[in-house]
Amino acid sequence: MRTLLIATAILCAAVAMAAPVTIVEDGQAKAVIVLTSESVGLVSAATEMQESIAEASGATLDIVAAPVDGMASIHIGQTDMEQAVPVMDDLDDDGFYIDFPEADEVLIIGPTDYGTEYGVYEFLERYVGVRWVLPGEDGRDVPAQATIAIPDTVVRDEPKFFSRLMSGWRGEAQSTWTRRMRMHGRIGFHHNLIQLFPPETYTATHPEFFPLRGDERFLPETNSTHHWQPCFTADGIVDEAIKNIIAYFDENPDVPSYSLGVNDSSGHCECENCKALDPGRKNVIGRDHLSDRYFTWCNAVVEGVLEVYPDKWFGCLAYSEIFEPPDTVKVNERIIPYMTYDRMKWADAELRAEGEEITRQWAKMSPTLGWYDYIYGTPFCLPRVWMHHMADYYRFGYENGVRAMYAEAYPNFGEGPKLYVALKLQWDPYQDVDALLDEWYERCAGPEGGPYVKKYYEFWEDFWTTRILDSAWFSKGGQYLSFGTAGYLADVTIEEIAQCREWLQAGIDNAQTDKQRARVEMLMLAFEYYEASALSYPRSELAEGPLDTEELALAAIDGASVRIDMAAKRRYIGIDVLDKHPVLLHALPLTRYGGLSGDSWGATSLWRVYDWLDRSDTLRARIEDLAANSESLLVRDQANIMLAMKTGSMENMATNGSFEEGPEGWSLWVKPNLGGRMLRSDEQAHSGEWSLLCDGVGRGGPNQIMPITPGRYAAVCFVYTPEDQEMSGTVELAITPRDEKGGNIPGMSTMITPVPGRWTAVATGGNITAQMSGKDVASVIFLPIVNGFEEGDKVYIDDVSLFRLGDIGE
Repeated sequence: MRTLLIATAILCAAVAMAAPVTIVEDGQAKAVIVLTSESVGLVSAATEMQESIAEASGATLDIVAAPVDGMASIHIGQTDMEQAVPVMDDLDDDGFYIDFPEADEVLIIGPTDYGTEYGVYEFLERYVGVRWVLPGEDGRDVPAQATIAIPDTVVRDEPKFFSRLMSGWRGEAQSTWTRRMRMHGRIGFHHNLIQLFPPETYTATHPEFFPLRGDERFLPETNSTHHWQPCFTADGIVDEAIKNIIAYFDENPDVPSYSLGVNDSSGHCECENCKALDPGRKNVIGRDHLSDRYFTWCNAVVEGVLEVYPDKWFGCLAYSEIFEPPDTVKVNERIIPYMTYDRMKWADAELRAEGEEITRQWAKMSPTLGWYDYIYGTPFCLPRVWMHHMADYYRFGYENGVRAMYAEAYPNFGEGPKLYVALKLQWDPYQDVDALLDEWYERCAGPEGGPYVKKYYEFWEDFWTTRILDSAWFSKGGQYLSFGTAGYLADVTIEEIAQCREWLQAGIDNAQTDKQRARVEMLMLAFEYYEASALSYPRSELAEGPLDTEELALAAIDGASVRIDMAAKRRYIGIDVLDKHPVLLHALPLTRYGGLSGDSWGATSLWRVYDWLDRSDTLRARIEDLAANSESLLVRDQANIMLAMKTGSMENMATNGSFEEGPEGWSLWVKPNLGGRMLRSDEQAHSGEWSLLCDGVGRGGPNQIMPITPGRYAAVCFVYTPEDQEMSGTVELAITPRDEKGGNIPGMSTMITPVPGRWTAVATGGNITAQMSGKDVASVIFLPIVNGFEEGDKVYIDDVSLFRLGDIGE
């Protein structure tokens, strides 16, 4: 760490000799803020100090370049005055002192501008009582106090995790909030060897640096071609890397780190020299274990660079072939391997035990570790929070050598205290998480409203750390949970959603100030998106039982209309409201993933009455009226399809959708390594005599690829699982556009959890335009997908249909 040049050094533990410093007395300013730096961060921090003190007391402290006679001084960083500055040799760059060098003087200073800035925020939190509970002006909570006196005890503080970075922030309010919360990433670790050895240069000058594949040298065509790694044993490759990295630091001396992250998508060298460094086994995720060769090279490179730049760090990714630590090679202490995993999954005791053991193994071979987490807020459709669980694994990580944190966050501030607590704990994981939360609830909603907001988030924390483990959506395999599907919505009830609304409304009703009320109203707006998602998701009707009477069937139509309205409300809030909100805007829009777009959510509900069309003239008349007169285009489309399927008046674009002609026209896809088979069966049929049986399929389904023209499309199929079968999976119906090269483009899909013992419809639909996601649409792949079923499980699929409903806008 850098040592500041000091005028007079004092020991950090020295007792301050000055009396408490009064900066505001009875609403009158008694101090000035002294700032000579033009640093953007420090200017912003000084302004935040001025505004926060004014909000607390009504007094405005001037920001000046030099002390003012008769006024106390709050010095931010080194100013032009002769000051006694603490020795900072062993203080982290993000650390700071709040010191009292003279009577009526406060000095806030760190080894770097970042440290000094964070010292200002500590000052405001500690002495003024400021809490940035949420982004934006309403998010800053400042208690009133007419007099502010600063106790004269020296404060020294620094972060436990020295690099703290989350990604996915949008807008000024969110980015400003991250600075107040002391987020600061200092380690580069992403894919970077392609930048260290750009192929367009090095394939010509040093082709030996590229990997052998069999007996042939693989030479990447462009500087963006991945799926290769260097030959780590090539002559001269260590010296070349050292030269290039030193040149980078010569040009960027203030950058604290360099990434040695492997390139994306594997492609390691197969030469005998490289293979001689390998233990010759697979790692726990089934990849070749190649960490020894990789870290042999990394160590040599880093040792060379440290001779010139001894204080630099080097990050890398511990994943794929580097998922496990090396068997025999000790990793240089200045290298930080980032272990990638969604540690919310550690709520499962077995996964936690496995993850902790791998962390311990890494700690034995690498003195300093990083954690790469997946704590996504968006695009989740419910508030995904797990603060207590997070605190537990942060402490475990720190105790086992983890010193750097990164997370794909993509914030959703409807999650309330989640990121607030996460960043607080990344500064110090030993803080009392209950105390942090209780304070957040009270500061957010006030002493009367806070308990209701607490009940709301305690419910969701239990949902995501206990109940989710029994969800068909939860997966033990893979690095992270599926954020592109919303099967977890099937696990929350309508009654629970209503209770959540009551809690938040009580929080609003019991708020005592305008800011408190505005904050909880903002949480309520976010909740309305969650509510609409839960109430429109195509599972809500499944627990309601069979439609045994005409009365129940007619009531189901009313329920379906409500769900379809909720689906429209969900898309309106997500696209037209939240995306324009300065705090709640979603980093990942709901249109990003086909399974979350919700174009046809609610449509499946109407299909519950399909089999009643031949049994009730009253119900048929009701569906005909909806087909002609409903204000909802989605309702009209679904009603018309139901009638058309009964009469055969609308062309089904799918070939052999009832499987009466065997599997003709369908490709039967089963994901490798997950098991299962597909075959035609007469054990069950929704119509005719045959259906397609998916027997023990972990993931797969029948599919057809067909050319497409722009328009409005809808699809439906029926699925059946045996009455005595315990449900372990889901069924998704997808219409996925494809480009001219056969690449998939995000489209539309609907996922359900089938009801054992009866045929269940799943429907989806939406607009397909000539261009989607910036690509020309040439065709679609249309398929029902069974997912998560186990050996012995049976899923029958029948009457698979795809319809073109007309031109867009008709």
